[in-house]
Amino acid sequence: MNDLGLHIGLFLLVTAVVVAVSCMFTEADDARALRLFPRRYATFVVISAVVVAVMLVAEHTFASVS
Repeated sequence: MNDLGLHIGLFLLVTAVVVAVSCMFTEADDARALRLFPRRYATFVVISAVVVAVMLVAEHTFASVS
């Protein structure tokens, strides 16, 4: 897990861009899209963290060598 902080930072940057672009394309009004951005970004990051946690539990449970 070298450079974990760097990888998390890059993930957050890339996801911010993806969520921003999706907000702008789904909403006709830019002001509304900007208001929706923080909630959508937080939702995406939380769901991604849950997926990572499930994957780590599955790895620890099924892929561990005893």
